[in-house]
This record gives sequence, C-alpha cells and structure tokens, in this order.
Amino acid sequence: MSAKRPGPIVVFAVTMAVVVASWVSWLAGGQTVADAAESYLLTNSAMAVTFTAFGTIVLAHRPRHRIGSLFVAYGGFYLASVACLGVLSGVFTLSPGWERAVDVFGITVWVPAVTVCLPLILQLFPDGRPLSPRWRPLVVATAALLVLTPALTLAPGAINAEPIADRSPLLPEAAGRVVGALVPVFVGADALVLLAGIVALGLRAYRSRGTQRLQVMWLLWAVVVFIVLNVQRIVTTDGPILFLLTLPLIPAAATVAIVRHQLYDIRLIVNRSLVYGLLTFGGIGAYLGIVAGLGVLARDHLPANSLVATGVIAVAFAPARLGLQGLVDRLMYGRRHDPAQAAAQVGTRLGAGLDGVLHAVCEALRLPYAAISADGRLIAMYGERPEVRHTVALEVADGPSADLLVGLRAGESRLSAADGRALNLLAAPIGLALQAVRLSEQLRESRTRIVAAREEERRRLRRDLHDGLGTALTAVTLKADAAHNLQSSDPPRASRLLLDLRADLTDAIADIRRLVYDLRPPDLDELGLVGALRQRAEQSWRREATPFTVTIDAPDPLPSLPAAVEVAAYRIATEAITNTLRHGDAGSCRVTLRADGALHLEITDNGSGRGPWRHGVGLRSMHERAAELGGSLTAGPTDRGGRVHALLPLEGR
Repeated sequence: MSAKRPGPIVVFAVTMAVVVASWVSWLAGGQTVADAAESYLLTNSAMAVTFTAFGTIVLAHRPRHRIGSLFVAYGGFYLASVACLGVLSGVFTLSPGWERAVDVFGITVWVPAVTVCLPLILQLFPDGRPLSPRWRPLVVATAALLVLTPALTLAPGAINAEPIADRSPLLPEAAGRVVGALVPVFVGADALVLLAGIVALGLRAYRSRGTQRLQVMWLLWAVVVFIVLNVQRIVTTDGPILFLLTLPLIPAAATVAIVRHQLYDIRLIVNRSLVYGLLTFGGIGAYLGIVAGLGVLARDHLPANSLVATGVIAVAFAPARLGLQGLVDRLMYGRRHDPAQAAAQVGTRLGAGLDGVLHAVCEALRLPYAAISADGRLIAMYGERPEVRHTVALEVADGPSADLLVGLRAGESRLSAADGRALNLLAAPIGLALQAVRLSEQLRESRTRIVAAREEERRRLRRDLHDGLGTALTAVTLKADAAHNLQSSDPPRASRLLLDLRADLTDAIADIRRLVYDLRPPDLDELGLVGALRQRAEQSWRREATPFTVTIDAPDPLPSLPAAVEVAAYRIATEAITNTLRHGDAGSCRVTLRADGALHLEITDNGSGRGPWRHGVGLRSMHERAAELGGSLTAGPTDRGGRVHALLPLEGR
C-alpha cells in the first residue's frame, strides 16, 4: 500500500481495533470460542476483517474502485454486527431498552452486506461497470434494497424465526403485520438480484476475452466453491456455520484478479479444484453407499462395514485420481500429455491447408492462438493474437526457416514442459504442411511463368511472321507482277527484277529456317542431342583473343530422349556455354550428359568464378526450361570454376 494513500490503512486499522476489542469483551464476559461460533461472532469477525482487508488492498492500488469500496462497505456492515456482540457480551451494563436496541441492530445490520453489496459486486466486477446498459436497471434495483432493509428487519420474526421472550417488536402490531407481510417480497427480490448477479458474472465470463476473462474466472471460481460448500444453507437456511468461512474466497479471488491476476494460473487452480472436489464428493458418496449396502446384508456389523468401505475407497483413490485428473486435463489442456495423439489429430488435417492445421493445433492443445511466421511475415494464423506468445522453430526441408507462434492460455506466463514437448513433436507435420504449401505456390508461379513465356513466344512468332516474312513475301508478289508486265516491253529490266526476286526469296527462306531453328533446332532431328552439341561446339563457340575449347562428354549411344527433353537440354547447354564466353574468363568448358531415370546435364568451366552469379535473363530462362519439365537446375561458382547442373525427368521411357 502506498504511503500517499493512508485512508485504506486507517480503515483497516480501525476494523482490527474494533474486532480485537469485541473479542476481548466477549472472552472477558465469560463466553467461549464455541459460543462465538454459535453466535456468529467468529464468522462475522472473519467477514469484517477479510472483506475490509481485501477492499483496502484494492483501493490502495486502484483508488475509488467501486469493487474495493463495496468490499469495505461489506466488511463495515459485519464490523457493526461484531461490535454489537461485543457490547452484549456481559461486560457492559445496559438498560433493557438499550440492550434490546443493540440486539436488534446487531442481528440486522449485516443484512445489507448480503442483499446489496454482494449482488453489486457480482454485477459490477471487474471494472465497476454493468455488463451492458441493459443491466443498469438491475444495479438500481439492487441499490434500492438498501432503503427497504431497515424497515423490513424491524418486523416480528423477520430475522429469527424462533420467538424470543425478551425480543418484543419495535413496531406497533398493525404496522408490524404490514411490514411482516412484505418480508417474503423482500426475500424473493433479494434472491432474484443475487441470482441475476451470478448470471451477469457468467455472461461476462462467456463474452469477455483476454485479461477480463481471466479476471472474471477468478471470481467465478470463488463463487462456485462457496455455493458448492454451502448449498445446504442456501436451500434450507441452515447448515454448518463454519462453512461460511469460505465466503472470504470471493474478496480474495477478486483482489487477485484486479491487482495481480497475471501472477497465478487460474486454470491450474480450477483444474485442481475440480479434481479434488469431485474426488471428495465421490469418496463420501462411495463410502456412504458401501456402508449402506453392507448394512443391509449385515445389520449387526456396522464397524466392520465402515472398515470395508474405508479400505475400498483407499484402494480406489489413486486410480480414480489419475483417471479424473486425465479427464480434467483433456478438457482444459487437450492432448498435451499425449503428444503422439496430438500429432495424429493434426496429421488428419494436413490436407486442409495451413489454416486447418493451425486450427487442429489449437484444438489438440486447447490453445487460443497459433500462427506460422517466415521472412518476418505471418503466412497463416488462427485465433486472436494474445499478449503472451511462444515461438517454436519449424523444420522445413526447402526454403527459408519458419517459426510456429502459439498463444499461451489465460493465466499462463510461460509455456509448460508438457506443452513444449507436444509442440516440438507437432513441429514436424506442421513443417511438412508448410513445405507442401510452398511447393504449391512455386508450382503455381512456375505455371504462370510458363504461360507468360508461351504467350511471349507466340507474340514473337506473330511479329516475325507478320513484319518479316509477310512483308518479304508481299514484296516478292509485287516484283513478280512487275517482271511479268515488263517481259515484253523491257526485257532487261524484267531480268533485273527476277534477280531481285531470287534474292528476296533467299532471304525469306533464311527467315523461315531461323524461325524453325528457334522452335526446334533441325540438328537435333538429324544428329541427335550429342551430335548437335558437338557440331555447335565446332562451328559456333569461338573466342578471338584467347583460346576456348568445348568438350562434350556423353555415352555413345545416348538413350532415346523425349523431344521436349532434347530441346530443353540443348537450350540450357548452349545458354550456359554462351554465358561462359560472354561473362567468364574460362579457357575450356565441359558438357557432361548422363541418363538413368532422368537426364543429368552438367556444364563446368575452369574460370575463376569470382563472386555469386547475377540472375539475369539467361539464368532465368534455364531455370524456367527445367521447371517446365518438372526438373530442377542449380547454377553458381565453385572452388574449381563455374557449374550448371540440370536434372530433367524422362517421363514415359
């Protein structure tokens, strides 16, 4: 608590002083601790101290917080009741009228704490505001009960149904009957607002997200524990008095939720509460059932029956706890203790894409968020991004590394060892799913490039046919007509036109051969792949300043190859050797061909190979030609020179 806000400290100090003074007076008057429990001094003192203490803690950290103020008010009402019990302990001498007034005040002053403060706490938690504007009338109606409480508690028998001779009514008989008739209405209204407060808290837990859901879970857990342990008193207004000491769980849980909700894991607390609560009630029920069942068979051996029941429960406790713990863990944490089952669950969703895989991961481990990150960007994501995340490295065969990002459950500040083991096992199938997505994207991009290259090739052919060959043939037609018209009147000029016509046809034939060569080199059909490369090496690859030799190393004969593979290999080899001539300082180049299930084409040179190769038009075209056939290509410098290696599948052989 801060020294700058002494108010909460003063309130708590006054509370402790009054409680201690009341207990001193109680014991000095000859009363015992057992009497204090029967007269509610023990439970009322616990309420006054705990509610005031937790209220002052909240106010010290969040000044003017409504929940903290309601806690202090709750403790104040019970503190007044404790003070009255201390005054009536017998130490002080009071007149009958004053004694009766203190008695009535003491047994009624705590009522607003339960009828007004507690429902408001449930309705306004955790931020001091109603769940929505529609719930504001309920807050007003709850506060209005504070006005009705003093009058209704003065009715005869309103608080204690047992008549006591020295407790005469404080109201006239007629007025008392009217007020007494209103008591059931008051009790019903109080039950409704209290039930509505619990419903509002449950709805807030369902609708809220993130930090607020975590806070509401704290208070909801405390309310459920109190109701379960005090269900008899709630239903019949009677039950073990000391069970009321579980009510301070409500301010304790609410204070943790408001001030320090991130320090503790509420999910773990709920987990353990469910396990041991169900074991306790199950054990009691089993004990009573066994004793009752054996008692029917052997009515005169009740101690023996009790021993048998105790032994059965002792033997069954350990496996029951393990089974129940496993069931609760699966409900709250999924399959984190069975990573193989979690991996199998995720594996069934591999065909649903990355979104489906991440959804399966969150379902398998009950995680609120999962995402895959690579190259500094999110590739896929499922759930709402939380404040606290954990990163797991993914194993991806090809491409850049990637990470799996998972959001921690509410109340967790770090990943547990069990979750870590499960995620490490799940990293393998998630990596496979990511690799499949990448391959699919690469295939789609490759198809796009192939379609674009095909359309570009068609555009080039159209341009060459229209602008080159079409124009040349049009000129040939015109010259042929002119020569025909001049063959009688001007034979020499007609002869010259025929010579020009022959030259134009020769050029047109050359253009046709060039177009045909671009589509598929004729040498491939005449000489085969190896022969075409050797002829090209003898005729075309030369360097003027320095010597340059090209060697073709291939088996003789090379197996028959598909036409598409021959063209791709020829183009890749010629492009690689041309690049070596243009950009390298090599003196020799070797082309190696080998065929098994695929055609292996390797072009190596003895250049210096300085620095990485720049991916220009030539390298891109080689990669595209290999990708068109479903193959692969690697190119770059080595410690012995440049190297290009293409792997082209031989389908249909």
